[in-house]
Amino acid sequence: MSKVLSIDTTEQVSLKEPPNTFVKRYTLLSACVYTILSVVMLILSFFTPLNIAFRGQEIAVSLSTIIKVAEIVCCIGMLHAAVMLWMAILREKHIHHGIGVLPGDAALANAFLYFGFSMTAFHLGYTSPMIALAQFIAALSGLIFGTGGLILSGVSKPARPLGHITFSIMLRDGVILIVGTILFAIAIGQLAGDALKPPQWNWISFLGIAVPGMFLLIGREGIRGRVETWQGLGWIPRLLVTDTLLILGLTIMFYGSYFNLTVGLNGYQVGPKGNIAGLLLWIIAVFLLLLVRGVYKIAIAQKGDNIGYRMISKLFYVVAIVLFFYGERSFLSGHAPVFAVGKAAPAVALILLAAFVILTAGRTAAQKVKLLYVKTS
Repeated sequence: MSKVLSIDTTEQVSLKEPPNTFVKRYTLLSACVYTILSVVMLILSFFTPLNIAFRGQEIAVSLSTIIKVAEIVCCIGMLHAAVMLWMAILREKHIHHGIGVLPGDAALANAFLYFGFSMTAFHLGYTSPMIALAQFIAALSGLIFGTGGLILSGVSKPARPLGHITFSIMLRDGVILIVGTILFAIAIGQLAGDALKPPQWNWISFLGIAVPGMFLLIGREGIRGRVETWQGLGWIPRLLVTDTLLILGLTIMFYGSYFNLTVGLNGYQVGPKGNIAGLLLWIIAVFLLLLVRGVYKIAIAQKGDNIGYRMISKLFYVVAIVLFFYGERSFLSGHAPVFAVGKAAPAVALILLAAFVILTAGRTAAQKVKLLYVKTS
């Protein structure tokens, strides 16, 4: 007889091909947004001063000039992401084969770097708070729509075989998870403020702590894809491995993000101050991710492909990372975890909504795995 080999239904979606009309329309929307963002980012970069002094045979270039050039390079990179989508639209046959990950990855990379350079310029006194806020919003828009480009790539591509994972798929799924989580962290960090404001920035905390945490989360996606064929009792070590990597990656990434975006200091030189309430909340979040969500995923493994089951798994993650963020931030800062809402809430709500859609509907739509059929006698 024939028997269906069950897989993790939280990571599986229907094999039905997405409507070509949707792919075309969202590709057009993304191309337009990337183009507009590249122009807006370029205009805002002009406000960073350009100081070049000629001293005889020597040329002295100020730090503000270097930052300005870096911002302009990021603008060109964003425009390049738009050009790749425009070419796919003009060559309509390419859309039928799906949208690649390069446009979304290029938009995200340049938005992240522009974010860092523009915030550095602001905190060094090169730009005004109004310009920095506009650059902050432009960078957030690039992160949101860049992630949308990666989701579009997953939706437009055929489902991958069970247990087969490529570098591009690993990168796509990992980055969608990372950016959605980072957007949640940024929004929660701004929620208690009187208004949306440019965050702090420290390159060592970002590149030296947060980015390695991101790499760990991306690698976790590759491991998850390799071990998803483990069935029966293999479910337990499979979840322990992937969810432990998830917790470690989140811990490192949030640590770096806190000292980068909130404190603006080198996280290697400033240690956690400790807070019992924050530590307990952090442990609850880990318990929810590792045990409650894990048991739920095992329980629904035999129920087949159902979008409702998948969405609930993603909702578990969203609830857990909110508690995770508040708990870890409290432990690092030494202050008790307090949920506060300020006047910035309406603007922050838009960021939270984008992060929520990315982490629930976006991840569910992008991750597609083919069912395997094993014949047994």
